[in-house]
Parts: sequence; structure tokens; C-alpha cells
Amino acid sequence: MNEILRLSKPISWLDGIDPRTGVIIQPNHPEKGESIAGKILILPHSTGSTVGAYTFFKLVKVGKQPKKIILERPDSVTISAELAGIPVEVPMVREAHKLEVDAPEKFLRFLEKEASISGSKGFIKVNSVHISGVSYSTIGDAGLEFLEEVSKEGLLVKVKSTTNPTGMDLRRWREMGISESYAEKQLRIVKALLSMGVEPTFTCTPYLVGNRPKKGEHVCWGESSAVAFANSVLGARTNREGGVKTIVAAMVGFTPKYGMHLEENRRPNLLVNLEVSLQGRTDFGTLAYYVGSLAPKSVPRYEGIPKASEAELKSMGAAGAASGSIELFHIDRITPEATLPYKEGCERVRIGSNELKEAKELLSTSGSVPDIVVIGCPHLSRDELVKAADLLEGRKVRVPFWLFTSREIFEKNKDLCRRIEKSGAKVLCDTCMVVCPLKDLGYNVVATDSAKAARYLHTFQGLEVVFERFESLVSFYATRS
Repeated sequence: MNEILRLSKPISWLDGIDPRTGVIIQPNHPEKGESIAGKILILPHSTGSTVGAYTFFKLVKVGKQPKKIILERPDSVTISAELAGIPVEVPMVREAHKLEVDAPEKFLRFLEKEASISGSKGFIKVNSVHISGVSYSTIGDAGLEFLEEVSKEGLLVKVKSTTNPTGMDLRRWREMGISESYAEKQLRIVKALLSMGVEPTFTCTPYLVGNRPKKGEHVCWGESSAVAFANSVLGARTNREGGVKTIVAAMVGFTPKYGMHLEENRRPNLLVNLEVSLQGRTDFGTLAYYVGSLAPKSVPRYEGIPKASEAELKSMGAAGAASGSIELFHIDRITPEATLPYKEGCERVRIGSNELKEAKELLSTSGSVPDIVVIGCPHLSRDELVKAADLLEGRKVRVPFWLFTSREIFEKNKDLCRRIEKSGAKVLCDTCMVVCPLKDLGYNVVATDSAKAARYLHTFQGLEVVFERFESLVSFYATRS
């Protein structure tokens, strides 16, 4: 007899399941401690990181995968289980669509299955892909094997394809303390991807390094923070795509047309009245983290935010996607689609200082002095590097102090990065604190100003976290020289 496990709340595949045992480990999840191994798993949908799609490969590798997954609401990350050989179904029969283009048969069949599961209105050509699942820390041996198998087939991407961060700075990994064995596997991942013709951007902010779609443009992006930015800030159209799925879409050039590709799904269904002023990217991230926890699958529209910088908006997108699966948010008079009409039955919530304090306390798990300060989730822009250089001017850091940006922005702003490094801080590229193996490097307590990083540093890496504004972290842990 098949045993059924029904999840009463969504799950994050990256940090909600132990890939070695199949046991649910997501904090505060009602079914925490239950095993999904060998069971028919019924769940509402997934939340969090798009790289969680590689968890299915890890589970299969050790024989701890569910027998079948039944999705109540389709999402690309969970549907990616099909590529690992785990059947995925929905409660009702959907229309089947045929995709006839020159591409590998197995990838075409997967996209057709995704279209059927999702109730897609056919397929749509995408102008770019952003590939998530590049770090060895997140995809492991199972993900490495998948990428090398694709690479051996000699397949090349058909559209512009940028790449997410790796697990290390590709030039300074020894300086970071990365082991030779880890570096060897990470470099194999990079080699496999480059053989497919992808662009070696290795950043979670492709929109800052040449992959910046226009309003209304259809793309297929992994990296949940980039998805939220593309949809919300740029007005482009993409679903929250599983890391494995982005490889498929890059090889085929098409994706099923559902979800955020359709205007009716982009209309707000949650009105958020903000009753407190926000100061800086940490506050914006904290707000979005609270909303993502409250309404994981919502399309919120915020009122009461008079202005927001691009840095604040990208922090907002990252946090809401980490605590929930928010692919799109609107801000009155700021984002390009904020005038879309509300959906019928739109809910309303009011958020003030108490709610932000509650979210911040959840994200900050330690009051100890950190072993390291990590800044740059999402990757820092030039403007943010300028601010960092100004704040660190005339100071010396008291603990390791790492800032993360893309290789392209680093190369274009070397003088700026040298100013930062005069303080003893390091500006690292190609990686970030979430996907590099900080715990294996000997760190136990980390400080960050990113809500997304605070979440995953604790739940994915098992570290204790000090969550504070960047200005405060500089004041606390960089003394005037």
C-alpha cells in the first residue's frame, strides 16, 4: 500500500529537506521530522530558492526520493523533479501541448510535461535565460553529474544565458581558504557550463551585467531574487524557474506560457499598507521577508513607500522570494506595473514597526560577536560599492569582512575596490556568502545586512546570524584608524 504524506504548508527544497535522509527539516514546518522517502507526497507548492530543484537529484542518488509528487499549485522548481525521474502530477487533467523545435527529445518531453501540469497556454520563445545551480555547495555531486552528462552530449545554448554565483572566487579561492578538493569539483561545474556556451557572469544580478530585459519581454530565469527584480522592477516576464529547468530552457529556447507570463496573474492580490518609514536595504528586505512569510504565493502591492533605490528594490525582491515564493511585487508610483487592477477578493494588511521588529528578531539568531561580516546578497552594484568605500574610509576591520560583487563590476571599479580593501576588507567575485562553504571554512557566527542571506546562512549552512544594517556593522566591527 502506498503511504501518502500531505504537507499542510509549502516547503523550501533547498533548506527544508535533508537530502541525505529525505526528512523534513524546515524550521516551524508542521510536518518537520516526517520523511518523504518512498511516499506519495502532496504539497501546496514550494517556496524559496530555485536551486532547490537539484535536491531531487540528491535524493535520488541516495534512494530517499518520494515515489510521486502531487502539486496543488504548479511551480517550476517542483516540476523539475521530473528531470530526476520523480513523477509529478496535479489533481486535475490538463490540456497537452506539443513542442516541435530542433532540440533534445528528453528536454522537449519535459517542457511538454511542464506545460501539461501547469495548464499552460502553449509555449513562448524566451529572449534570455539565467541559470541557477552553479555552486558545488548547493548542487553537490548529483548536480555536477547532471551538468557533465549534458556537457558530454555537446549541446549548446540557443539564447543568451547568464550564470549564477559559484561556491568560490575563481581567482582568490585559496585566499578564502577553499580546499583543493572543493575547488576541483567547482571548476568542473564551471567547465561543464562553459562548454554549453553560457556567459561566465557568475552573479545573482544579471541585470547589472548586460542581461537586463525590457518591460514585457519574456525570459526564463532561475535565481529567485533576480526573478523578482525582473518581474517587479523591469516589468519583464518570467516564472520562478528551477535551476535544472533553466538548463533545459537554454537548450530549447522556449518555456511553457503560464504564471507570470500571463497578465492576469500579474495583478496584485494583496494590498500592503506600510505604516512605518524604511531606511536602507535592510529595512526593505525585512519588510519583504515578513510579507513573504505571511503570504508566500502572493503578488503584493505596497502603499506608503515614497521612494526606493534600485539597491533597496533588489533586496526587497530577494527577501520576499526567500521567505516565500514571491515572484512579483508592485509599489505605488515606483514599479512599472503598479497600476494593474487588483484581483477580486484582494486582501489587505497593515505593517508597522512591530511587524518589522518581529521579522528582524527571527532573522537574527545570535547576539555574539561574529566570526565574519558578509555583505552583498544580492551582489553589490557600483553605487553600493561607493557607499561601502565611503563608510570604510579611514577604518580597519576587526573581524574578517567580505563584500561580494560580480566579476564585471569588480573589473570596472578596481580603484573603488582597492579603497575598500585598504580597510582590511576583501571584495570577492564569482560567489556569495549563501553559496560558499562558510561553515567548512571554520566560521560559526556571521553578521550580514541581507534578509535573504540571514535566512539561508542559518537554515542551509547551519550558522548563527547577526542581522544588522550595514552602517551598524561597520560601526561595530571596523574601528577608526
